[in-house]
Amino acid sequence: MMMLIKYPLLIPTFGHGATSLIVSPYATLASNFFSGLCIYYCSFFQRVTLLIVFSIYHIADDFNIRNKIYKYSWSSLFHLAWLKWPLLSKCYLTLVHTPRHYFNIYKKKLRVTQQFIIGLGTSLVAIPFLNANLDSKLNSIFGELWYVAPIIAHIIVHSYYNNNIINNVTSSAN
Repeated sequence: MMMLIKYPLLIPTFGHGATSLIVSPYATLASNFFSGLCIYYCSFFQRVTLLIVFSIYHIADDFNIRNKIYKYSWSSLFHLAWLKWPLLSKCYLTLVHTPRHYFNIYKKKLRVTQQFIIGLGTSLVAIPFLNANLDSKLNSIFGELWYVAPIIAHIIVHSYYNNNIINNVTSSAN
């Protein structure tokens, strides 16, 4: 008998962070290593705090608002709602954030096929791991919220990569 996927709504979201392996492999591996080391030594409260702070910063990029105060205020309000209604966060990440991520990959036209393949492949690989309760096993080894490390790594690399693209476009326009 096949077990139900623990968080089926998040399956498409899992792979979107892996796309950076294609465009920034060294930065992706290094940031995963260092964030993993840092998170390993953090308390549960510190992990929650880091997840929320980094997520507010990252989700703010989804808003097309130039004023940073408004942008981060909206992202903070989203996160307050997510804390109250966690299903809302799963729906947003799967139905808005992740499709925006893939749409931006398509717009940048940089190794689009490879990024889509690794994103989809990572999401598909997550299914049997969740069905085998690997997330629970990783909790016992690395502690609750161990997955904050790859999330933070994704946010760092995504921000670094986007800033480099913007800077390269700006400098080539001058």
